[in-house]
Amino acid sequence: MTAESPQEEVQIAPSTEGKMPLAITKEVKSIKKNLVENDLDVVSVIEYLNDIANKQFKASSKATARLVKGRFSEGYTVADCKKAIDTKAKNWLDDPHWQKYLRPSTLFNATNFENYLEESRAVTCQKAVHQSHSN
Repeated sequence: MTAESPQEEVQIAPSTEGKMPLAITKEVKSIKKNLVENDLDVVSVIEYLNDIANKQFKASSKATARLVKGRFSEGYTVADCKKAIDTKAKNWLDDPHWQKYLRPSTLFNATNFENYLEESRAVTCQKAVHQSHSN
């Protein structure tokens, strides 16, 4: 009697190496897109500050980017950042003592930023009230 070894059927699963499930791929793309947009927004804010205050801050600085992104993570926008810059530039740009504070570490500090933004809103409200009374 001859011993026959049973034939084993081996199925090789198709390789999925290098392929992520679609949901994960979309999520990664979304995260990357947000990071890139966030970085472009940081560049936009810092370039605006540099233009207004005649400074040379680098948007690529980790500390600077962290401060600006921190405000974005709280729901503030590029426009909000520019309003805060405008408000403080108007107050400080011509004052030798205060103009040194036109810097990211002061402007985008969590506590300061909200106050500066409120100052800009107060000025906007005062202008609106003044214009409605002058008509």
